[in-house]
Amino acid sequence: MDDPAILFVKPGAVKDIDKRRLSQAGVIVVEVEDPSSIKLVRAGYELPATALMAAAAKAIKESSATYGLSADTAFGRAVSAAMIAAYTAAKAGPNG
Repeated sequence: MDDPAILFVKPGAVKDIDKRRLSQAGVIVVEVEDPSSIKLVRAGYELPATALMAAAAKAIKESSATYGLSADTAFGRAVSAAMIAAYTAAKAGPNG
């Protein structure tokens, strides 16, 4: 994963139109009183896809009271379809 391009500037140092142009170019502009005082912290660990999937499933299950069973069912169907597609592709091999 690429690091984001972040530009720390003093408030008012960059015009709004230039902020929009920078944003369109993928640069995040952050206004801060003392840009030299900024310390970036990088996450030392990334969550594997299986852990993200488990967290999403748990969140949907626990929020079923709010969203109803349809969200739970839709997620389950989407995961099942993705798993079946991956299994079918793996079984077919590289030549399909």
